[in-house]
Amino acid sequence: MRKILLLLAVILPHLLKLFIYRRVMGWKIGKQVKIGFSYIECDQVVLGDNILIRHFNIIRGLKHFQLGSNCYIANFNEFFGNNSSDEKWKNELILGEGVLFMSHHFIDVAGTVTIGSHTTIAGRNTQVWSHSLSYPNDVPDLVPMDVSIGKEAYIGARSTLIGCSIPDKAVIGAGSVVNKSFAAESCRLLIAGNPATIKKRYDKSIVIDGQE
Repeated sequence: MRKILLLLAVILPHLLKLFIYRRVMGWKIGKQVKIGFSYIECDQVVLGDNILIRHFNIIRGLKHFQLGSNCYIANFNEFFGNNSSDEKWKNELILGEGVLFMSHHFIDVAGTVTIGSHTTIAGRNTQVWSHSLSYPNDVPDLVPMDVSIGKEAYIGARSTLIGCSIPDKAVIGAGSVVNKSFAAESCRLLIAGNPATIKKRYDKSIVIDGQE
């Protein structure tokens, strides 16, 4: 019944859609939130104010989905958890304030995926992967990983991020494959390549939220 109601909500008028999300599902949704023809199926949803989620996005299988105020999600994005009741799978996606998410991207939300405030996921066809295959006692086992993208970062088109941490204000070059974490430095970093490495350090010290 819950799935049927959420499917129906996709095509309902906007105010009725929000009524179902707030009153029936118990989701916390702020003011001036607009959601287009997108399917959302999550256990917990927290949306700040002035958020726009456009059309044909699929957000499903998440235990926790959170957007800060002033976020924008364009069209045809996929955010997939695995619907597992196993506590090892966090299935958690958290976006800070003012995140810009363009179209045709895929986010695997097996672990915790965090995107810092005012970061841009640009272009199209970027993939984020938050699980891997390990071999404890020579037996294959899928395990979750966390992915963290810092504040005011820029992720170029067709990038692939795998269980990694991206520092504040970093620029990820288009088509890069990032499979390891990079530590924050006092300057903006250009990270690019396959596998990605630091290609350039910009001379000017970075400032985040008014602090160097």
